[in-house]
Amino acid sequence: MFNLIIFPVIFFFLNSSPLPGANTLSYNYADSLKEIYLIKQYWHTAIVINKSDIDLNFLEELNINESSKLVDFGWGDEEFYQHPGFDSGLAFKALFYKTPSTLRVESIVISKQLYFDISEVVIKMDVTDEQLSDITEYIRNTMFKDKNNTPEILSVHGFGAIKFYRAKGDYHLFNTCNTWIANCLVKAGFNIEDNIILTAQLFTEAASVGQVLKTTK
Repeated sequence: MFNLIIFPVIFFFLNSSPLPGANTLSYNYADSLKEIYLIKQYWHTAIVINKSDIDLNFLEELNINESSKLVDFGWGDEEFYQHPGFDSGLAFKALFYKTPSTLRVESIVISKQLYFDISEVVIKMDVTDEQLSDITEYIRNTMFKDKNNTPEILSVHGFGAIKFYRAKGDYHLFNTCNTWIANCLVKAGFNIEDNIILTAQLFTEAASVGQVLKTTK
């Protein structure tokens, strides 16, 4: 009975479907500005940046795969996010209790189009060099570092492609992965709400300042 009641609630917060209409479904990339992307894959939401646009020092700090083309950054509950598959008990704990957080960093070695093809929603956002610097600095500042100023790796998955780093702050119902991403975009100067907790709200806000390349209906 508990699962019958609580699972729809968990699903709503972690996997609610974004509803912005697509401006275009073709993959056209501008040359004048750098680009970042917001993607959704099941309950995973992330900021995706071209590896070539990321500061070399930051890439070395993260030990990004040399053959990667994109880097995917997302935040989540430390235990739920690292658990393979979906665990409703961990999801409930993540939402309704204050729990430690993690930054998930994935090196994407497939092409941009293939990665977007396996994503449910993709929004492109044009950024200046200064905005991109603000975004990467925000990401960097959310990482917990030890006394030697080194990021702490919690676990490694996907044959080394996915690394989970200990992050600062707690994860809970009012500070979700969507909240972190929204705050990151606000830090970079985008005019969106910064108190976002729902996936649908995040992507609707992002669509107002970006271009929807792909969406689910």
